[in-house]
Amino acid sequence: MKRISSLILLFAVAGVCLPAVKAQVKNSTPPFTVSLQKRPPSAEEKGLFIISHQAQQWAPSQTAIIICDMWDKHWCSGATKRVTEMAPYINEVISTGRQKGMQIVHAPSDCMKYYENTPGRKLAMKYRKKASKKLEDGGILESEKGAEWPIDQSDEGCEEPGESPAGVWTKQHDAIEIKDGDAISDSGEEITGLFAAKGIKNVILTGVHTNMCVIGRTFGLRNMVRAGYNVVLLRDLTDVMYNSKMRPFVSHFTGTSLIVEYIEKYVCPTIVSTDFTGRKQFRFSEDKRPVIAFLTAEGEYKANQRLPEFGHQLLLKEGMNCEYATGLPAMEGPGRYNLENMQVLNDADLAVIFIRRIALEPEKMSLLKNFVNRGKPVLGVRTASHAFDAKGNVPREGGGITASSEKVSGFLEQWPAFDKEILGGNYQGHYGHLEALTRIQVVPGMEAHPIVKDMPAEGFGSKNWLYKNAPLSSPHVQVLLTGSIPNEKPEPVLWTNRNGKNKVVYTSLGHWDDWKIPAFPQLLVNSIHYLLDDAAAQQK
Repeated sequence: MKRISSLILLFAVAGVCLPAVKAQVKNSTPPFTVSLQKRPPSAEEKGLFIISHQAQQWAPSQTAIIICDMWDKHWCSGATKRVTEMAPYINEVISTGRQKGMQIVHAPSDCMKYYENTPGRKLAMKYRKKASKKLEDGGILESEKGAEWPIDQSDEGCEEPGESPAGVWTKQHDAIEIKDGDAISDSGEEITGLFAAKGIKNVILTGVHTNMCVIGRTFGLRNMVRAGYNVVLLRDLTDVMYNSKMRPFVSHFTGTSLIVEYIEKYVCPTIVSTDFTGRKQFRFSEDKRPVIAFLTAEGEYKANQRLPEFGHQLLLKEGMNCEYATGLPAMEGPGRYNLENMQVLNDADLAVIFIRRIALEPEKMSLLKNFVNRGKPVLGVRTASHAFDAKGNVPREGGGITASSEKVSGFLEQWPAFDKEILGGNYQGHYGHLEALTRIQVVPGMEAHPIVKDMPAEGFGSKNWLYKNAPLSSPHVQVLLTGSIPNEKPEPVLWTNRNGKNKVVYTSLGHWDDWKIPAFPQLLVNSIHYLLDDAAAQQK
């Protein structure tokens, strides 16, 4: 700081304009990295969506955080309880953002009289007339036309009513600090006017309630999209108004997950608080759903589409919380060797891996190895058998040392032994693409096993080209399904494994058309319950 002050003094003596120097100092703030999760339309199947992540670097001076309607009290006692639990975490996020130079906006609607003489309120009012256009509540975006709203909120969404709705909130929750330089407003005109004056381009929305205020206020997601901002929802620090007795009859927290899905498809991307705190993302203490982490990066079997479709069914029918870490489906090009959002492994109960031949930065590979070392269960699908074997050293993108060097610091990390060490497999390639279907059948004597108990007695046919895995590498495997093609010995296609700490299920099934066969997704549902039930038993 002394060096900067001395530099400014030096430029002032030399006759250089001080505001220009201050701008240079301000703009020297390092960029802030966020990992955006979104669900764009599938390029291969009309009307369906994929899931993807993209790391972006934002200038803090061009970024704002809006805290929506985190009131001191709500007429719904359940909402008040959840806001109280969430508020300290929001405060941690905005404290970090403020320190980095982001603009903080406190937006407790209908509470402006409480703040009328405060510096933050005066700051926002100063820019009301500088807004580009008037913003109004409501009104869906063009991108939402024809989309189905995922929850029924016609009863106002409260399971635990408390008081009369009239005048119950007066201010923002006290756990969220308001500091010098913060703005206070519930007006989209004021807020966008402030943003225009400050050069804000990126907007982060957090607070409540996602399906009502966060998406629909004059400063909400839809209007920030309309106004042209690069807007995201902080998805782990938000909450919905939803009564589980209403359609689709799921838990309150699954209701929030469904709204987040909707927003990622039709409104804007989302991020998590980990980008600010470096810690596990926030989860409500009453949210007891098991966390399933889907890791996917492959371009042959539409995994970035099929897995979120499957995860959606787990949300609706199995009451599971599904998180995703994704890489590019492309087999080459910039970003090929990367997985974004891998911090979901820090508190996941189970990992589903559908990845093909990638290498990772050591710190990201460590997240996976730490997950495995904690004894967590793993479900491997199809290309998981060669997930982390890139067939040769992979230099870090943007540079790195030559492949002939003995040093490895310039290379990404691989785990070619993942197949044998964790999955218990012995992948040796596959048979050719045949016209005939691969015949999938239960191993005699295994019909009552909980994973295959729902299999049709006659088995089923799969379009997948049969993987060569025999003989399997682990003495602890139990083969449950085999696959047969003409003129070849049967191959194992689904088995369980105990590698010491971990309980594992692997299947070489996973062709994009396998998901259309009812038996295949049911096998995966059964596998997940099998693995989770065992993990729960070990914790007792």
